[in-house]
Amino acid sequence: MINPSRSLKALVLLVTLWTLCAPLSLHAFAPAKGMFLVADERMVDPRFKARVILLIQHDAHGSAGLIVNRSSRLQLDAVLPKDSQLDLQGKMLSYGGPVEPNTLLALVKVHRNPPQPAEEILTSLYLTGIGVLDAWPDFDGEVINYRAFVGYTGWAPGQLNHEMQRGSWHVVPADEESVFAGQDETLWESLNSRIGAGN
Repeated sequence: MINPSRSLKALVLLVTLWTLCAPLSLHAFAPAKGMFLVADERMVDPRFKARVILLIQHDAHGSAGLIVNRSSRLQLDAVLPKDSQLDLQGKMLSYGGPVEPNTLLALVKVHRNPPQPAEEILTSLYLTGIGVLDAWPDFDGEVINYRAFVGYTGWAPGQLNHEMQRGSWHVVPADEESVFAGQDETLWESLNSRIGAGN
């Protein structure tokens, strides 16, 4: 007779090893705040073809994200007031998505304390408004890095899950380095090649 506890331990060990060694496409990552959505190579919507989106919301109210690999040609200081503390940073605006194209958002990496209001997306990486960041008196002492976005992407409740069932998106864990890399095609190609390695 086979010892059930020994068989169970062996099965758990095999599953653990398979999970650690499997390519990204074999993981069942669920969409959640702080994850990347990577457009499938068959994506037909030109707004999202070869795009990587950082999810900043995914709940019963819907989903929202920021495209992290689509730069704009517009410098941030072109849309800031003349007395802005951000106008000396030389930052470019990134295109966050087609929703609310007049909204300016920022992802900011801080040492300890974020501006208020702000929401943590990854460890020490917060989402806030450009106006909040610009008026923040602790900017010089707290900010490690930031990116500015115009607009964002959005889905009604259940819409993103439906698109994923169609195979439009892959979900992988996000990382700070990729968020700040600012690479347009390269980031998508890198993540897509890892996802496709198991196909």
